[in-house]
Amino acid sequence: MPNLVAIQKFVEKNFSHFGLNKKAQMIRLVYEIAKKEKMSFAAIFLLEKDRLKPFTVIKKELLSRRFPHLSDREKERWHFSPLKLQPKNKISVIKQKKFLPRDIFIEKDVRNAELVKNMKKKFPHARYHNISSYQHYVKDKKFSLCDYNRRLEKFFIVKEKYNFFVDCPCTKDAVCCGYKIMNCGFGCGFECQYCFLQSYTNAPGIMLQANLEDYFKEFKSFKNKNIRLGTGQFTDSLIFDDITNYAVEIVEFFRNYPQTRFEFKTKSKNIGGLLSIPAANNMIVSWSLNPQKIIDSTEFYTASLKERLACAEQCARHGYKIGFHFDPIVFYDGWEKDYQSVVKDIFKYVSPEKIAWISLGCLRMSPKQKEAIENRFVDNKILDGEFVLGFDNKLRYSSHLRQDIYRKMKEFILEHGKNIWVYLCMEDKEMTNKLGTH
Repeated sequence: MPNLVAIQKFVEKNFSHFGLNKKAQMIRLVYEIAKKEKMSFAAIFLLEKDRLKPFTVIKKELLSRRFPHLSDREKERWHFSPLKLQPKNKISVIKQKKFLPRDIFIEKDVRNAELVKNMKKKFPHARYHNISSYQHYVKDKKFSLCDYNRRLEKFFIVKEKYNFFVDCPCTKDAVCCGYKIMNCGFGCGFECQYCFLQSYTNAPGIMLQANLEDYFKEFKSFKNKNIRLGTGQFTDSLIFDDITNYAVEIVEFFRNYPQTRFEFKTKSKNIGGLLSIPAANNMIVSWSLNPQKIIDSTEFYTASLKERLACAEQCARHGYKIGFHFDPIVFYDGWEKDYQSVVKDIFKYVSPEKIAWISLGCLRMSPKQKEAIENRFVDNKILDGEFVLGFDNKLRYSSHLRQDIYRKMKEFILEHGKNIWVYLCMEDKEMTNKLGTH
């Protein structure tokens, strides 16, 4: 990896006549170019010649090298932020990881909840603490990426009182899917490099709500029950299900509301609860998919591609509808062949008529999320892509690249079933109209 300190010293020595902001831009671009091209940063410059160039010329040359496939107009959407790498934030990823929380904090209102009993059986050696409330515990405390890296050491068992169901946090100007989230967990045990949760550094651990019965009571008050909802936004739907046993309760409740389509979104193979009871026709079990090379390099501790597809096959045979989410799609040389292969594999395991929907969404992130990724996963490759600020001020691939990816992915999928519902996630109306999806 490029040595940031060495780059800073190099730029300061050879371009001391530039202001702080200009030097910071150069440092950012030189670092990213050297990282992407796997070369010495010093080789990027011909010193005697480059030192005489005005900053505008140097910046244009660096941008052209960093974003070789973007137009000049697209390069104007390059987002600059000073490069701040702190070694203490780097995470060490091991091949296998067990959930063994050291401390479990229990709000007073849920001390006798079934989830608390399950936790004590599952983790008898953990230290248990009674707290008045989660809000009181975190009051006036500040948490960092280091705390996020250790989030599995602390679990908080809480009582939800207000945000039982929340609207999907659709980005500004994106086509709204109308999805609602059953907000009964925050935090995930998987380590996906691109996860947006890592930009939430104000949480000290994993939060699990213990009062599922209150969610059901709230849902009964809904006038319109013809909705899509699920649990997989702020946590993986099934990652902790052997602890919570929520999947069984959720299926049994929502089978009584056939007009409601409920979705479990997961990257796990934790389907024991779902298979222990009869399936319901309105329950969809969905897996996020990527080529195995992307799973190996970016989705740590998750089930393999074959394991996910095998679980999908089991759930389909059991009677559940199945969903798949190609989100995020990661662009790289050879992506077409790899993703087409994944699409073909889907239909070896699950027949088209058992598929409720397939969503598509290209890799995207907020600037804060990018900062977290480059600090936690210093050796990542996903940030080597050519990202610019999109319609919602998130870092995205260019519009023409995303359109090309979506068009090809849609073709790959519809080859296997013309009636499969394919839709775009977090895209604007223009993109959605061009692709003929919704």
